[in-house]
Order: sequence, then structure tokens, then C-alpha cells
Amino acid sequence: MSRLPFAAQTLDPAESFRHEAFLYSGDEQFLAGATAFVRDGLDAGEAVLVAVVAARAAALRRALGRDADRVEFLDMAGTGRNPARIIPAWQDWVDRNLPAPRGFRGIGEPIWSGRTPSEITECRTHEHLLNTAFDNGPAWWLLCPYDTEALAQPVLDGARQSHPSVVDHDTREPSASYSRSGFGQTAMSDDPLEEPSGPVWELGFDLAGLRELRAHVAKFAEPVLGGRGADDAVLVVSELAANSIKYGGGAGVLRLWRDVAALVCEVRDDGVITDPLAGRRRPSGGLGGKAGLWIANQVCDLLQIRSAPGQGTVVRARFGGTSRVV
Repeated sequence: MSRLPFAAQTLDPAESFRHEAFLYSGDEQFLAGATAFVRDGLDAGEAVLVAVVAARAAALRRALGRDADRVEFLDMAGTGRNPARIIPAWQDWVDRNLPAPRGFRGIGEPIWSGRTPSEITECRTHEHLLNTAFDNGPAWWLLCPYDTEALAQPVLDGARQSHPSVVDHDTREPSASYSRSGFGQTAMSDDPLEEPSGPVWELGFDLAGLRELRAHVAKFAEPVLGGRGADDAVLVVSELAANSIKYGGGAGVLRLWRDVAALVCEVRDDGVITDPLAGRRRPSGGLGGKAGLWIANQVCDLLQIRSAPGQGTVVRARFGGTSRVV
């Protein structure tokens, strides 16, 4: 196998954010491409961060040998279990490297075999939002691997739609299906949420009913999640309900249900979220103010947001029962 088109290349500082999909077939091709990408960055004096699952990281460390000590690794199965936490991790990376007089690059693999369908949908949203988050910022290079042996064709098609360019079969080419119009608020309603398969408990709430709301969530969650998990669910629902009261018309509707070993908490209201990056930017000035979605993202295992004018907003938080790594 060749060293692939990104070998022996650095990013021109005059360029903007470069976001590429790397379509590979199996472990050997992943390692060939990833080691070329990492080593060329190191040879150019760039900082390198690799965010992949543990097994991929271990194989890449072995392939890099001593060079692995010069690379920062991030466990994607932990940080990226909720895909909405990935952009803040990359933002931290960008912020740490901006003061340094050198380039920087990363590898981020958000989708692996074992991701649930809901997680894959949110990962696709995440990939689109990377362009929204970083296109107008400093120049850096993010390579996103996709395993063509393990992932379904719609997932691979999604990679082409969310990346301006694609590396495939030793060639780099612009993606014909990538939309350069941006990923805006209207796209937040494109993917409908699955309806619950079992019984649903529902409660309307307003400011006066918040205490009752918390008590019901704690009672519902404790048998599923245990004491600490129930506390997390109460915290998230409290934050989402407060958002509904402040920004969603003063009231909302809570729905709760069990999904296998998971608890799902959903809050609906009449408000509209206009910022597609809501909850994915670290709040300035601490956790006061509009930090509810940020807190929810840090606590739950998966957060899904659907919002559109005339339809209102639905925020669904899942605790437990998420992906496995295979």
C-alpha cells in the first residue's frame, strides 16, 4: 500500500480548517494511513492528537514505536460516547495549540462497529458541525477514518456528505456530495427521533411544578440506574426543564421510559434553538446562564436535540444502554 495522499504534506498556514474523511479497509490500511499522517506531522514539528478507541490506539502505538511518545492520545469511546462532547474536546486542543508557533493536526474516529443507530445519527450531525465550528478559525488538519469493511454503506455515504474532501484508494478528491451551504438550524429537525417501544410516563410542568418533577424523575430512575445514576438524571432533567421555563414559553412536557437497560428522559417545549452548536461550546464565565445543554451533554450518555420553528424543541437524554466497542 502506498503512503496515501496526505503523506509528506503539511497544512499551509494560509489555509483554513481541513476536514477529511479517510476511507480505509481493515486494520492494515488504517495503520498505513494513520502512521503516515502522524509521522509527517511530527516530522514537520506539528503537535498531533489521536482520538480513537483503545484497541486502535494500542495498534497505532505499536506501529509508531518510539514516535508514539510524541503523540497525545484520547479515548474516543469515553470522550465520544456522547458525540456532542467531541467538538469541545477538539476546541480544547485548538485553544492549547494556538499560542505555539507550530502547526497541529488530529485523527478522530467517531464511528466504529458497535455504535447504535441513534449514536450514528448524532455522529453524522457532529461531523457536519465540525465544519460549522472550525471553518472560520485557524488552520489545522483533522482526519476522520471510516472502516469500509465494518460500516454500512449509508454511514460511508454520510462521511462523503459531511467532509469537504475524501481520501479513498490512495487518492484525495473533493467530495461531490458535500454541501458548502453550512449546517444550520433547519438541519436540526431533519432526522426524526424514534418513538418509544414501551410504556411512557408523561408529566406537564411549569415553574411551580419543578420540585414534583424532580421527585418523579428520582423515583423512576433509581430502579434503572441506581442512586448515583438517578442523581444524574435528576440533574439533567432539572437543567432541561429550567431551559423550557426560561426560553420555551414557561412550561414543558416531560416524558420518561425504559429502553432495555437504559433510561430515556425527554423534555418538550414551544421554544426554538437557533444555534446548531448549542451545548457543544464550553460556557463562558462558568456554568451560570445558558449552560443547561452543556451540563446535560457532560452527564448523559447521549443527547439528541430536534428543534424547528412551528414545531418547538425536543431534547432527549439517554442514560445507559449505549454502544459497545467491537
